[in-house]
Amino acid sequence: MTAQRTTILIGQAAIPLVLLALWQVSAMLAGDFYIATPADAFAALDRDWFFDSLGATLLAAFVGFLIAAAAGLWIGVTLGLTRFWGKVLEPVTLSVYSIPKVTLFPIFLTVFGFGLGSKVAFGMFHGIFPILIIAMNATREVNVVHLKVARSLRLSRTQTFKQVIFPSIYPSLLTGLRLGFSLTLLGVILGEMFASRAGFGYELVEAITLHDMPRMYGIVATLVVIAFVVNALLLRWEQAASGPRRAVAAR
Repeated sequence: MTAQRTTILIGQAAIPLVLLALWQVSAMLAGDFYIATPADAFAALDRDWFFDSLGATLLAAFVGFLIAAAAGLWIGVTLGLTRFWGKVLEPVTLSVYSIPKVTLFPIFLTVFGFGLGSKVAFGMFHGIFPILIIAMNATREVNVVHLKVARSLRLSRTQTFKQVIFPSIYPSLLTGLRLGFSLTLLGVILGEMFASRAGFGYELVEAITLHDMPRMYGIVATLVVIAFVVNALLLRWEQAASGPRRAVAAR
């Protein structure tokens, strides 16, 4: 490990400690009426509701993310390969992506009902767009010669996808998955805040209503940790996938 790499790792490890210190100082300056201390926030999580809410939120987030990943990949690759439908639907996709999605939640609530279904669907709706758009654009960048060779070898669509398309879009797709998970988690939390009696979103609203600052800050800190850990894992995966490609390009 090089000295530069060691310095980077030390800097990255120091960031959470600096944030905790800033949190502690802010709580001391503002008072516990506005900001709970880290110790009080984490102590508030040592209750039965925490694991039930954690399980409910993670279940909805990961189910929604898996659906968003599968659907976004399929639709994105399809639009990337079909020039006509890609040009027709790309403006529509980008327009829908730009809409404040919370304004559409009543539709999800009407269709999927109160509870898990609406949370999963709303989370999926948040997460699918970056995956779809990145998969579509990455597919358009696949080497045309490789696709022609696949056709000349009479490869099936499944074989072409596995052997030509997927290896080409894989690093870019990981970027879409990383963005997609963060947005899926956001959609699930919003769904729980509006139409659920389980999960961190519901508990967050309860804490705000009761002015339970330790519980509120504890939930926020937990969500930050979840998003950070998943994002870090996907980023490491993305860097590992991009490494061989950069090495080949440098030759």
